[in-house]
Amino acid sequence: MSQDVSKILETNKRQKEFYNSTSKKKKNLPTKIWSTIRNGLLSDYRKNYDLKDRVYDEHKIWFGDLKDKKVLDLGCLRGNALSLYLAENAKEYIGIDLSDTAIDVLQKNIEKANCKNAKAIAVDFLSPEFSEKDFDLIYAYGVLHHFEDFDLLVNKLNEKLAPGGVIISYDPLQTSLPIKIMRSLYRPFQSDKDWEWPFSKQTLKKIDSSFDIVEKRGMLGKSKYGIPLNFLPLSKSYKRKKVSKMIEKDWNADSWKDIHSCMHLTLKLQKKPS
Repeated sequence: MSQDVSKILETNKRQKEFYNSTSKKKKNLPTKIWSTIRNGLLSDYRKNYDLKDRVYDEHKIWFGDLKDKKVLDLGCLRGNALSLYLAENAKEYIGIDLSDTAIDVLQKNIEKANCKNAKAIAVDFLSPEFSEKDFDLIYAYGVLHHFEDFDLLVNKLNEKLAPGGVIISYDPLQTSLPIKIMRSLYRPFQSDKDWEWPFSKQTLKKIDSSFDIVEKRGMLGKSKYGIPLNFLPLSKSYKRKKVSKMIEKDWNADSWKDIHSCMHLTLKLQKKPS
């Protein structure tokens, strides 16, 4: 095993401890503040404009017919919004996460749903202990940005994918100047900074060169400015019309230049032919 991989595996052990802990003491004050913003204001905004459900609905379309597919649910913790959907419909489903306490919860839910061809395993994706491969679909919701060495991740993903296999991902970006500044101010105080690497423009270039990009959808680009707009004393119908228009522009962005203004990006990637 290379020294670089060994170092990453050690970092992942600390990440496991972080996610295994239910104690709020694991998060320092700046991390708690950002979590409150992300899970409060931003989450409410996405919910009010159906952005979350829209992403999940799009992912279901991208999954296609699962009955003949071997699926890896990567970094799924106790199960994301679509974990059981995948477990119930796939030919074979494996959910993995670093956190053994979280995976225990998912395994119990899988058994409760009587998913015969599904299992949840606590294992590091980069570790030799995880030997499964030939996945038709890798679902990585909020996961790929946890890998600092993106080249290593790309190689491992390609190693695990079957020919023509697909990756569906959802991750934060730091490609717009306001977001980059905000994150740079927050990062020195971030308790989970060692495994939080929002996509940069360089990351997107690597993705573009490493996979065939089948679909891409941006979120909270121009539409992030709808958050302060909602606080202005304007009619609800005007604000909703204005914000909805911005959301559609982000969602249907074709160029990377337009994607760069977004805070989040979801991708459907396909393994390049050998």
